[in-house]
Amino acid sequence: MLGGKRTALAAISAVAIVAAVTGGAGMAGANRLDETLRTNQVQVLATHNSYHIQQDAPIQSSPTTQYTHAPLDQQLDLGIRGFEIDVVDAPDGTFPVVHTPVVDATSNCTPIAQCLQVTRRWSEAHPGHVPIFILIEPKNDDIDFTIDPTLRRFDPAGVDRLDAAVRSALGRQLITPDSVRGTAKTLRGAVLGRRGWPPLSKTRGKVLVALNTGGAIRDAFLQGHPSLEKRAMFVTADEQSPAAAVIKVDDPDETRILQLVKEGFIVRTRADADLVEARSGDTSRREVALRSGAQIVSTDFEVAVPAIGGDYVVKIPGGTPARCDPVNAPKNCRPSDVENPKQLRR
Repeated sequence: MLGGKRTALAAISAVAIVAAVTGGAGMAGANRLDETLRTNQVQVLATHNSYHIQQDAPIQSSPTTQYTHAPLDQQLDLGIRGFEIDVVDAPDGTFPVVHTPVVDATSNCTPIAQCLQVTRRWSEAHPGHVPIFILIEPKNDDIDFTIDPTLRRFDPAGVDRLDAAVRSALGRQLITPDSVRGTAKTLRGAVLGRRGWPPLSKTRGKVLVALNTGGAIRDAFLQGHPSLEKRAMFVTADEQSPAAAVIKVDDPDETRILQLVKEGFIVRTRADADLVEARSGDTSRREVALRSGAQIVSTDFEVAVPAIGGDYVVKIPGGTPARCDPVNAPKNCRPSDVENPKQLRR
């Protein structure tokens, strides 16, 4: 009887030791640095216009959209951890995902709720993943509403409904502004101050969504919510805004991005644009984007497309598939601390 108790106590002790080493996380989250590595100390690869499927006939008015992305869950299988998705406001209350209505309207998921549900299902099946970052862009100014007169311009009610749709689709999978701000007076103050971004133990297996726009739509979204109180989405903000946490610097200005990253912001930049780099074979922009420390590096070429760009492709160097941020991550950080394929699934 005594021997049985000792065996049981030994087993309990072993479990306690494992819990202490892993920060109490489950097996999917049992990464070495999960309690100390912050959400803003990682670098992930994202796709631009992640939903886009090239039209069968080339579009003369839009020659820079001659590319096709795989379905979102397949992109996630490849190691993509960030999406950009354009939406329009339809009268039925949905938000169709489209680049240009009628003219360039083929998508690998639509409406936005379906895209988010695909992401959520993949996330639930792979809870060890580093956070997935999704930028949602409500389209107004660059849409010719005479092409499809049933569409509506985004107004304050429209962005409220979009925010509600994001919360409904992702639920507890969301990293919300409230969860990052905590008791700080502003979201900006939280991420730049002692609180900082949450450790990966709090955000692993979750999704952060940001409203990717400026001007009147963003102003409407922030009205009454200056620090994104009770909102599901972050915004790509001006860096002095109380809501500043995620900053967009599409053209990779290395000096500016380095400063923003060191201050505590999460930055999104683009490794290529309008097929220019792929067609020319010029990798200099790609290298600057990766070196800058921007946490979200977006591309149209997560896989090579020989017919367009030869062997041009963007990958996170040494990533598994993500890596420690080259600017602000701890020196003892390894790519497997960010995401370990062996701990990706349940």
